[in-house]
Amino acid sequence: MKKQTLLISMLLLTALLFGNAIAESQTIADPTNKEYLEYYYSIKLPESSVDKVTFGSALSQITGKQVHLNSNSEVFKAIIAATDLTELAHTYTTEKALSRLQHHGITAEIPSNMLAYVACALDAHLIEATVANRVLKTDKLDSYIAIDLLMSIANANGLARNYIGKVSDKDILMRISNAFNSFTLFSDGYLDEIGAIAVQQRASTGYNLKKNTNSAQFLPSRTIQYGHSNYSHLKQLTILLNSEGIDAKLQIEPKVSIYEYLLDWGPVPSPSPYYMVLEFGQDFYLAYAVEYDAKFEFDSVDDLMRFDQIINTFAKKNDANQAKDSTVSLLKGSWWQPLYSTTFLADNEAYQEIVDCVLESDGYSIHPFSLLENKQNLIDTLENLSGLTVLPRPLFVNNAFYRYLTGSDYQ
Repeated sequence: MKKQTLLISMLLLTALLFGNAIAESQTIADPTNKEYLEYYYSIKLPESSVDKVTFGSALSQITGKQVHLNSNSEVFKAIIAATDLTELAHTYTTEKALSRLQHHGITAEIPSNMLAYVACALDAHLIEATVANRVLKTDKLDSYIAIDLLMSIANANGLARNYIGKVSDKDILMRISNAFNSFTLFSDGYLDEIGAIAVQQRASTGYNLKKNTNSAQFLPSRTIQYGHSNYSHLKQLTILLNSEGIDAKLQIEPKVSIYEYLLDWGPVPSPSPYYMVLEFGQDFYLAYAVEYDAKFEFDSVDDLMRFDQIINTFAKKNDANQAKDSTVSLLKGSWWQPLYSTTFLADNEAYQEIVDCVLESDGYSIHPFSLLENKQNLIDTLENLSGLTVLPRPLFVNNAFYRYLTGSDYQ
């Protein structure tokens, strides 16, 4: 009798877990997908279901090509075309398509002329099998399914987020290491010179040069940018966040940090692929250093809010934790004045507003920071030197870096 009770209990538990799995498959894969489509593509879908015309229009906004759907089964043909896999789908014979559909567990009836497209979409991981079954068995396209499909297409085409992985990924350290292996000094040959003259004219103390192709394209409302130069520091910070129960998408945007080199610091060092000092004018030298901006798009806003406290506890030097009798342990390469920022005011006690005076040209951009009271002089200088229009972007930096900019405190 006890064995029968145990068996029944196990069956009920299995049914419960299976039921939960089905329920989970009917929710948005990433709850930020809806916000992402609205922010980057101005796509706002109905809450319940999406008709064929609306879905086709949204797909057109992402791909830039007109899409017309006559039935739900044509969704698969459309997403195959949108991801440039049409020729591949045409190589599927009926036998292969049926075999692959059976492999994926597709039970819905499919028009014969759509078999290859459905099978190819599944093989390309553009859609999950449970979702494909639902699309094929109903006359409507649920809103959450439409959102996930649109993001799947944007991701497949490199038109959405650009990142190396998540903090929680088992191989995130390898991905960070591989990313840094490709970093070296670079120059655009034009903006570089404009920024250098601005520093020489004392309109700016320095600037960062970046390539637009490395942009994370994250949701600003969940993103913090953390600037540093030591790659071991980032590896330790990433694992620290994971140990604190914080998960986030991570992108590493390489940059060249350019600032005045003072001869008081010592003789000009020999150049390397990661650092060099050049004489730009009489008794005026500029240092060029490979650094990075780590972008973290947090899974929750609460985690974003915790970041400031974590850095101040584990990755910021101060008089107390640098005293000889201090027992405080910090991450390798911690700075006195770390730099991290948001593009919105996440916490008025932890962040202060400055301006990022961005200048863009041919896929590159320079980023000289300015206090609010000094921004117009910097903007005028950059525009007069370049003939380009400066894009002043509000930036909210942590208190320690703000004190560095104002010169009010070294810690």
